[in-house]
Order: sequence, then C-alpha cells, then structure tokens
Amino acid sequence: MLSFARDRVPTRPREGENGVDAIFQGLARSLGSGAGRLELYLRRPGVVPVLIILFWACAVLPNLTTRSFIYEEGTNAEIARDVLANGHLLQPFVYGIRWHEKPSLLGWLIAGLAFIIGDVNEWSARLPAIVSVLLTALLVQRVTRRYASLNASLFAALSFVFCPLLLQKLTIAEPDTVITVLSFAAFVLWWNGIASGRLTIVRWIGCGILLALLAMAKGPQPTAFFALGVAAYLIIKRRWRDLPGFVLCMALPAAAIVAWGAAIYQPGDEATWFTYARLSYRPALLDCLTRNTHDIGSLFLELLPASMMLPFIPWPWRRDGKTSDIPAIIAPMLLYSGICTAILVLWPGFNTRYAMPIAPSLAVLAGVGWDALEKSTYAIVRRIAGTVLALLIVYQFVLVMIIAPLFSNRFGETRIAGKAIEQAISAGPAPTYCLHIDTNVFFYLRVPLRCLDLTGMAALPAPAWLLVPLPAV
Repeated sequence: MLSFARDRVPTRPREGENGVDAIFQGLARSLGSGAGRLELYLRRPGVVPVLIILFWACAVLPNLTTRSFIYEEGTNAEIARDVLANGHLLQPFVYGIRWHEKPSLLGWLIAGLAFIIGDVNEWSARLPAIVSVLLTALLVQRVTRRYASLNASLFAALSFVFCPLLLQKLTIAEPDTVITVLSFAAFVLWWNGIASGRLTIVRWIGCGILLALLAMAKGPQPTAFFALGVAAYLIIKRRWRDLPGFVLCMALPAAAIVAWGAAIYQPGDEATWFTYARLSYRPALLDCLTRNTHDIGSLFLELLPASMMLPFIPWPWRRDGKTSDIPAIIAPMLLYSGICTAILVLWPGFNTRYAMPIAPSLAVLAGVGWDALEKSTYAIVRRIAGTVLALLIVYQFVLVMIIAPLFSNRFGETRIAGKAIEQAISAGPAPTYCLHIDTNVFFYLRVPLRCLDLTGMAALPAPAWLLVPLPAV
C-alpha cells in the first residue's frame, strides 16, 4: 500500500526541468511506445513478407505499360515473337538477322508468358524481370532474418529493391534481374547445406541447375560470382572433400553453354562470342583503371543505402581470432560479393549493371551491419541510411504514380514513333525493309519487316519502304 500511495503522489519537476522539456520527454516516450507496438506487429507471422510485396507492387505495377520499350527490351520481345511464330528456340532471328551472341532464356520466358496471356506486350515482356526482383527481395529478407533482427531484415530487403542500381532495371525486360535471382538462389542453396552440415551431392546438382539456367540467360560470365566466391571459401576453410561436388556443380552450366553453342554454331561465331565477352582486345591495366574509376565510384552510389553499412560489418578474419560472435554467413557473403567484382572492375568495358548479382548479398551484409550499429557510437549512420532508403522509395513511388502519367508522351516515345511509321506505311502499302535495327521502335510496327545489308539495299526492288536511322538521311 505504501508503494502504491507513493506512486500516486504527484512529482515536482526536477531542478532545471521546464514544461518544454517535459513535453519532449513525453513525446519521446510515446514514440518509443509506438516503435515497440510496430515491432510487435512486424513479428506476426507473414507480416514482413506481405509488406515487402506491397512495397514492390507499389514500385513496379502502377502505369507499367505507360513507358514504351527502351534499352534491349525490344530485342528480347522480338526474340519471343520469333520463338512463338517460327519455333526458333535455340537460334532466333530478329527482323531477319540471326541472333547468336548469347542464349535467350529471357526470350523463352517471355514467349511462355505470351502464350498464356495471348500476346507479346509490355506485361508479358517485363513480368519475368519484375517477379525476379520480388523473389530476390523475399530471399534476402529470409536469409538476413537468420542472422539479424526483424527490422534489419526488412531494411535489407527494401535496400535491395530500392537501391539505384535496381531502380534502373526494376521494370525493364532485360536479363540482369533474372541472373541476379538465379545466382543468389544458387549461393543460398549452397550455404544452407554448409550451415546445416548437409552439403549433399543433390544440393550441388541443384546449384548447378540454377547456374545452368543463369548461363542460358546471359552466357557463362555471371556464373563467376558463385564460382569464385564458393571456391575461395572452400580453399580458405580447407574443405577439400567438397571439391568434387563443386566441380560437378560447375560442369552443369559449362555443359549447357557448350551444348547451346554446338547446336547453333556457324563458322565465324567465335568472333562474336569473343567480342561479347570483351575478350577480343586486352587494354593495359592502367588504361582499365583510368577508364573504370568513374564506374567504381558509381557502383558505390548505385548500391546505396546498403553500401553505407559496409564499414560497420563485423570483420570475419580478425587477427585476435575472436570471431565466435560474428555471424558465419559474413565470410562467404564477402567472398561472393568481392572477388568477382574486383576482377570485373578491371575488365574491359565494365558497366555497373554487370555487378548486379552482388546487390542481394550486400543487402544481407547491410542488415547485419544495421544491428551492429545499434549500440555503436556511429548509430547515426542507421538514421542516415534509413533516410536515404525513404527518399529512394518516395522517388520511385512519385515516378511511377505521378511523373509517368503526367509525361506519358516522353515515356512512350518509341511507341509513338513506331505507330507513326506504321501509319505512313499503311497509307502507301509496300514491302518494308530496314538498314539499321531499332527494335524498340520496330516492335510497335505491325507490318512485316526485314533488315538488309548494303548489298541488299542496292538491289532493293521498287516500290518499297526503307527505314534508315536519322543521321543517315
């Protein structure tokens, strides 16, 4: 009773405490209570994945078809059309030009969706890419949650979806996001076997199948993220017994790419493959460093806010040997992210999008770093990273929900150009040819079209339409 009575006695403000201080303290307690309730709500089963899906849906689905095809979208869509119309699965043709620089998994996926939907359009072309982003984000959240708090796992997933590197390709029908989910899924499948002590031959085969699909999406180069990272881990940990499984795993994508090449090979194709792999020339190391320095800085910025957390990730190779409290996944994630990227930035023709497979692993590491900062003197970095993430989310929402419909003509330039050309041809029907392929414009032409070389143009029978790029006019 005495205790109860004492609790009920009004207290006078301490010396130096005024009414404004009391208000701010009360507000802080209210915010703390609200954060606690939010934490409890997020802990309900399935809430965080649903939140990720909602953020993803708001970022990619509104006005998805407002923007017409850009970059290589038209090429991938036209490959799908050729697969459906002519059955050229392994060796498609794009407006009469043989397409053989790399396999076309994305084109096959688009063709499969178009067969169900009924047409090759912006929806069927972009759906594989945007679904790949969602699957990767959910995988990032699940992996991070095993080694970090729930809030950190949500931060990691959203950091992946809304980093500038992903925002550039978020709704683009190109294979970068597809290879990212396949590469990271293979890595997680392997690591789960390591962590559980059940790295069986079946698991190695599963990783190999995922990597074989990856090789069918963009050639064998992106498999290096998995291959170099896993090989380095096995060597550092002296897991020699796992080397046969690793060799079998990597044999599957190698066999897939060799089989594809043998099936479509024609004399001279090797020159195209060497050029595509940037192996046809070898500039000096200093030239590569000079040329790629700008892209190295751009890569850090394009991986924000996850890249902000890298200095605060617990280092798994401490000299004092005290690593028992460091999450085991950090070392393999760093190897997966770092080794191939270090080689890639020195590779001729480096582009930041080639490093997209490291985005999910950096997001997981950022989630671990988020927790490490909680009681650190650098805890303010969490607030800065959270603010950057919020700004990126707002930017994407405003872009797709407000800016895209307001400036629909600017976002639909290739569609408008294609329809204008189609109307002109319809007014004077004649066979139509092109001198230079612009698939993003030509995709919207609903007329038969075939590209010619200079010899074919010289023998072009009249009357005919010849589409040439503007500078050639």
